[in-house]
Amino acid sequence: MRAVFPPREELLDDILRDSLLTNGLRPMQIDDNAARVLQLLTTLQRPQQVVEIGTYFGYSALHIARGLPPGGRLVSLEIDAGLAALARDNLKRAGLADSVEVIAGPAADHLTGLAPESLDMVFIDADKMSYPAYLKLCYPLLRPGGILVADDVFADGDFSSESPDDDGAGAVRAINAYNRATARSPRMLSAFIGTDSGLMVSYKR
Repeated sequence: MRAVFPPREELLDDILRDSLLTNGLRPMQIDDNAARVLQLLTTLQRPQQVVEIGTYFGYSALHIARGLPPGGRLVSLEIDAGLAALARDNLKRAGLADSVEVIAGPAADHLTGLAPESLDMVFIDADKMSYPAYLKLCYPLLRPGGILVADDVFADGDFSSESPDDDGAGAVRAINAYNRATARSPRMLSAFIGTDSGLMVSYKR
C-alpha cells in the first residue's frame, strides 16, 4: 500500500508521533488503509449523525470527520477521560473540533439515551468483549440504509489486556459472535474488508 499511496501527511505523522511516543500509548489505532476506508465510507454515505464507540486518541475520528458532509456531526465515545482529552486536542489540531464531540464515559450510557433510527452510521472499535452488546444497542438506533462498521473483526490480535482472566479468549469469542450475527442476519447486508485487522461493514436493510 505504501508504494501506491502518497506518503502519510505531516499532520497525521505528528499526531501519531505525539500520541504514541510522547504520551506513551500502545499502537492500537486503526491502520492507514482502514482509516482511508472509513473516510471513503463516510464520504459515500454522507451521514448527518455518526457515533463512534472507542475514540482512543482520535485517529479514526479524524478520518470519519474528514468525510462528513456539510452539517454532519460525529459523536465519539471514550470511557477514559484522559484519552478523550487527548483526542479533543488532536481533532483541534486537525481543524475538526467543530464537527466532532468527544464524550467521556461508558458508551452504553449515551447510546441508551438516543432515539431509535436516529443514526446514519456507527463505528465500533472498543473493548472486544462488548461487541455483541454494542450490536444490540446500535442496531435499533440505525436508520434503514444506515451502516455499521466494526474494527478488529479478524479476531487474530492480542486481546489479553481486555480480558486477562482468559488470555483474550473471551474477546475472540465475542468478536466471532458479532461476525456471525451481522453476517447471517436477514436484516443486514454485511461484508469483510481486508484491512490489517479487518473491518466488518453492515448495511441495515
